[in-house]
Amino acid sequence: MSTLLNTLNLLGGLAIFLFGMKIMSDGLQKVSGEKMRQLLGIATTNRFAATACGALVTSIIQSSSATTVMVVGFASAGLLTLHQSLGVIFGANIGTTMTAWIVSLFGFKMQISLFALPVIAVGFFAQFIPRFIVVRRIGETMVGFGLLFLGLDIMKNAIPADFAQNPQVVAWISRFQPNNLFNLLILIFSGTILTVILQSSSAVMAMTLTCAAAGIIDFPTSCALVLGENIGTTVTANLAAIGASKNARRAALGHFLFNVIGVFWVACIFKHFVHFVDWLVPGSPYTKETEVLTAVLPYHISAFHTTFNVLNTMLMLPLINQLAKLTYLIIPKSKREDKKEHELIYLSTRFTQTPELALIAVRKEVERMMSFVTKMTDKLIHAVKVDDEKMFQRLIDDVKEAEKTTDVLEHKINLYLTSLSHGNLSRHAVAQAFSLFDVLNSIERMGDCGEKIARILEKFHTKQPFAQADVNDLEIIAKLTKEITKRTRRVLVDFQQPTRQWHDQAERTFAEAIHDEEQLNALRKRLLRDRRERINAGQEASPDSITAYADILNNFERIGDYAMRVNENILGMRAEERVYHNPMVEQQEPALPPQA
Repeated sequence: MSTLLNTLNLLGGLAIFLFGMKIMSDGLQKVSGEKMRQLLGIATTNRFAATACGALVTSIIQSSSATTVMVVGFASAGLLTLHQSLGVIFGANIGTTMTAWIVSLFGFKMQISLFALPVIAVGFFAQFIPRFIVVRRIGETMVGFGLLFLGLDIMKNAIPADFAQNPQVVAWISRFQPNNLFNLLILIFSGTILTVILQSSSAVMAMTLTCAAAGIIDFPTSCALVLGENIGTTVTANLAAIGASKNARRAALGHFLFNVIGVFWVACIFKHFVHFVDWLVPGSPYTKETEVLTAVLPYHISAFHTTFNVLNTMLMLPLINQLAKLTYLIIPKSKREDKKEHELIYLSTRFTQTPELALIAVRKEVERMMSFVTKMTDKLIHAVKVDDEKMFQRLIDDVKEAEKTTDVLEHKINLYLTSLSHGNLSRHAVAQAFSLFDVLNSIERMGDCGEKIARILEKFHTKQPFAQADVNDLEIIAKLTKEITKRTRRVLVDFQQPTRQWHDQAERTFAEAIHDEEQLNALRKRLLRDRRERINAGQEASPDSITAYADILNNFERIGDYAMRVNENILGMRAEERVYHNPMVEQQEPALPPQA
């Protein structure tokens, strides 16, 4: 009965540890999620910058799985090349070793119960402070941090003091010591399977440290399990890459190959590598004294974890081109790779572990959707004035296809946003998600207007062509509409990379958008008036063509109206973000820029 109770206590402590790790990671992402994407932008510099960036991001958010899933998503979207993705993944392997050091430094040397519960208490009540949202996010992180160590403390206490001295336990453990290649492979495999089951190398590392500190497993056995954990942690990225682009699958495969190759060469010199780490770190990890073992062994295991990942990165970084070629051999490149306009590319991977960062990918997808509207207006300009029948039909077909693409993308992004808004998002992120719903609807309506224009032009191109003066006027309003859609897309692009100057220019940008929209309205009225004058002066026009001409102008004007709504929503979100990122500003409904 006591054995069953101890086992359940151990599993309960592990569950609290995992829960705390998730809450802490979510809190850190909410505090720094917007900065993570900017930090990953540094990865585009070179392979060394990519590695340093991966290590830093993982150290900050305390989750190599979150980093690798994010990298796979950016690789799928084309934001990172395969080489850059591999560099970030190399760094993530180094950054994830920070967890072992945190547990070793605080989890065994201090009495956890003295600070875990106070940290949870402070963090929990900090989330109810209404004025400073940053304090609330830090409070959430503190709750996760406290739960993490509380779970570790429960795991430590769940193991009886005399458990390691039990003759049966000693006999069973001795059978699996890595004193030969077969036992070493069994232990590596065990570490891999445990990590795959728990989906957290940090949790398995905590279990390894706890068992080692209690004297249940020795230093070499712990090291063998650590090697397995490094392979097991690659499963998360490979799961995220299922159904994604080939480049994303190659990045996930590169992560797997990087760790497997590293484990292979360390396994070949395992005894010597263990002795090398023992020589680096003071104290003997082979002592039988419990107090000395608890003080020394966790540092040795953490050092082994870090040394392995640092040396493996140093070894593989010069060979990154060869590793990339190997992934291309396994996943060959096709002639037309992943050119599916109707498919999501920035959201083609699962961002469930990084919901705050998923909003960044959503914005990129929305900006991509807007690009089809811009292309549509460009095609309409040429369709208005082209004489060649085949070229005209091709332009009209392109407009219809672009409209179909906007419909499909709007549906898919809406579904994704709906599922995302039910997740663990900050209030600020939820507000952005709901604003993006309106942006999506406005862009889709712009596409509908473009298709209506295309169908009207198609109907009247051969049967009752417009007079040359009418064509010239339609070209003028089409060009102005294109400029408005291009400006709107620029606002969406700037939203991805916010700067202080962007904040300062927000009102001016909004004023320019108002001016464009008013100019478009005035142009529509003037063109309608000019055509009436031409008809009164004797220009031939059928009733159908009069209605069609007005419908075309009205639809161009509606595109401008919907573009204005997109500007209002985007600039409104940025105004809110300006408040959100200022911890000294009371959180209240942000004001939109003044409307006309």
